[in-house]
Amino acid sequence: MDKQKVISTVRGVLSVRKDLIGIRTWPQPPAHIPRYEGSAFPGVCTQIGEALAAGATFYTDREQCFCTGGMVSTGAAPPLSKQERDEMLEAHFAVSRAYRDVPTALHYEDALEGLFKEYPRPCSGIQVGPLGIVDEPELAIVFCTPAAADILSRTYCYVAGEPVQGFGGNGACPFLIRFPFVTGKPFFSYSDVAWRKYVGLADEELTVTFPYPTLVAVAGALPDVAEAYRRYGEPPEE
Repeated sequence: MDKQKVISTVRGVLSVRKDLIGIRTWPQPPAHIPRYEGSAFPGVCTQIGEALAAGATFYTDREQCFCTGGMVSTGAAPPLSKQERDEMLEAHFAVSRAYRDVPTALHYEDALEGLFKEYPRPCSGIQVGPLGIVDEPELAIVFCTPAAADILSRTYCYVAGEPVQGFGGNGACPFLIRFPFVTGKPFFSYSDVAWRKYVGLADEELTVTFPYPTLVAVAGALPDVAEAYRRYGEPPEE
């Protein structure tokens, strides 16, 4: 199934309003991809929102993001040292009081690292844009309703015979970018405040990320699984 068919199937069957977003890592800055202009606050979540709004793709790296979460999650920045982590937490405390105190924030970071200790392979930066115009995407990000996410996860179970994991917490990039990269599995999250605000999610939307080859397989089975889902419990036709 080609990429445009994947996109039209997912959006059409599930009534997905937003473009799907593609992410690709690059070992060196690509000469043919426009570079992101300026700096993004907080970071990759803002850049995804801008890519959605403009319908455009661009290359970006660590130097253009205030928050390191998205860059570390793609391999475009190394994991933070303890000192760097503490400094970043202090910077975040100045912007938003996400924890009652610093020890609580450090405990959260330790708990997060306990979920998955692996990180993606290093790269120079990433390409972000609507999935249809990102060549050879590695991740595909879907913004949809919980009902649509339920059908997507059911289709993945149908194809792969595995459950889909989901997380909630402070910061969406580890759950929605890093974990799919390092595991090769889809993940979902209802997101955190920065992702929801700067991506531009509606109240009824959440996020599901697939490794792109997995989404291709899911899209192939999606129409039939969605139809069976919607007819669940009805008596079989004679």
